[in-house]
Amino acid sequence: MELEEMRGLDQKQLEDQILGWRAELFKERVVANRNKKAKKPHLFPKLKRQIARAYTLINQKRAQG
Repeated sequence: MELEEMRGLDQKQLEDQILGWRAELFKERVVANRNKKAKKPHLFPKLKRQIARAYTLINQKRAQG
């Protein structure tokens, strides 16, 4: 999801997206630990950045109003 798409979401939708991304990140970590090698290692930083962006947008929206 791109930043512009994320800006169009409200706080509740962003929080739901965060939960989904965190679940996906957890699932990938479990698979990586089980197999001793991640099948999709590029997802770890991508998901972490998306989560951080969503939290940043939530905080900006709280500060605005």
